[in-house]
Amino acid sequence: MTLAGAVDKKYMFGLAAGLIVALFSLQETVAQITSATADHIDTLSYPAGNPARDPLFVFYQLDGVSKAGSLTASYPGGGDFNFEWSMYNPAINGFDPSFSTDFGTSSTVNNLDEAGYQVRIWDGGGTDTTLMSWIMLDHLRDSVVQTTEGTLPGYLYTCDIVVLGGYVFPDTLVYYDLLTHEIISRPLNFSFKWTSDNADLNIPNDTIILRPNISYQPPYKDTEYYLTATDEFGMTDMDDVFYESIQTLAEFSVEYLDKVSGEYSADLTGDWNAEKGSLDATLTVRFINHSLNGAIFDWVYLDTVGGVVERETTYELAANTEFTYEAADRYYYPYMISSSEENCTDSFRLVEAIHVVRSQLVIPNVFSPNGDGVNDYFVFKHQSLKSCKVSIVDRTGKVVYKREINDIYSWDGWDGNLHDSNRSAPEGQYYFVVEALGYDGVEYQDPTIVDKWKGNSGSSGSSGSGGTDPDGNETASNRLFTGWLYLYRDKKGF
Repeated sequence: MTLAGAVDKKYMFGLAAGLIVALFSLQETVAQITSATADHIDTLSYPAGNPARDPLFVFYQLDGVSKAGSLTASYPGGGDFNFEWSMYNPAINGFDPSFSTDFGTSSTVNNLDEAGYQVRIWDGGGTDTTLMSWIMLDHLRDSVVQTTEGTLPGYLYTCDIVVLGGYVFPDTLVYYDLLTHEIISRPLNFSFKWTSDNADLNIPNDTIILRPNISYQPPYKDTEYYLTATDEFGMTDMDDVFYESIQTLAEFSVEYLDKVSGEYSADLTGDWNAEKGSLDATLTVRFINHSLNGAIFDWVYLDTVGGVVERETTYELAANTEFTYEAADRYYYPYMISSSEENCTDSFRLVEAIHVVRSQLVIPNVFSPNGDGVNDYFVFKHQSLKSCKVSIVDRTGKVVYKREINDIYSWDGWDGNLHDSNRSAPEGQYYFVVEALGYDGVEYQDPTIVDKWKGNSGSSGSSGSGGTDPDGNETASNRLFTGWLYLYRDKKGF
């Protein structure tokens, strides 16, 4: 049976046991062409007038390694057959003399070039058929613009943009109409995608623009870019280019010095706690640099409307800096400018301000120095106090304790002993006088101390210049800077 007369045959294509197979049904017997090494199978049709449909076996030419075609013909109807292979030659509009003959149940030909191949299968009896197939050696290639060292050329990036340039060179499918012998040729369709080894990077138009692919957010890390192209037959090729970042990303976090523990912590709040420091003056802040690809770091800790600027320049990422804020009741927004070696810059400012809380003084009127670990010291709530004086007298006016405190956090309080001795003050009423100055300029004192003490022994004091609780609210108890203090040795007394 000739090829031109094979109009009643139909083709079936499948993948079985890893083999790409073309099946051809002829009456009740099946002849077939298979390929154990083809990477893709497709079906070729011809222009109007030629109703035939022939199989196409595609072999990927990957990484510059040549992969020749290979075909196997068989006639599994039982018995042995003659196999005669020949290649289509467009120069003669026909087939060359056979280049391979076999006898047996199947026949395989290797090292095939890109062309059309037919095989005649006959047994000298009633079987005589010819099958046709085409082989394509797919040479898809893509390329990224780069230097000889594989890096992105300097003219394709600045501090503000990175430009990628890519090319895709699809292969061309070529075959012939076996009736008219006209050439059929077309480039393969393809798609592409830009990717990178930077998981945080968003490449714009990554499947739309080959060149110039412009990014206005250059990466802060050294990045390998990849261009992957895929043609309609499933072959892929990839090229890559290395970009050594010149950008920098400025970023830092802060920790606060806990005045009680002497250690830094990021968890301090503005609330007073006898066992923990707070965000009160003086507040020492440690700045931890998290910048990327920076070489010079310009820190601005304080930048006021009046022009007062406190700044520092560092040159090492690991060199944490410190600054102490002394003014209370203020909000600070420090910032840092990071510069790369190529003079690209980026700045970072804290979104949530550093709030040094306002001063406060809240004095209790009772304590029990009995050694039970509860309320054993006369201490008071304090925030942002610059200085403090404490005097305690008994009902006769005799001083039993006096202390001038320059560092409120170093004062443990009055333990109930006379003049810091081992002699315990007796239970009863004592009169306290507290004078303090806040880092926000607020003065805590009572100008009528003597009158209050002499006039009414039961009085609990009077208002001073100010004072707030931890929430910033003024209350009556906050304004008691002089008054009577009750000392109990027996906790049951109150």
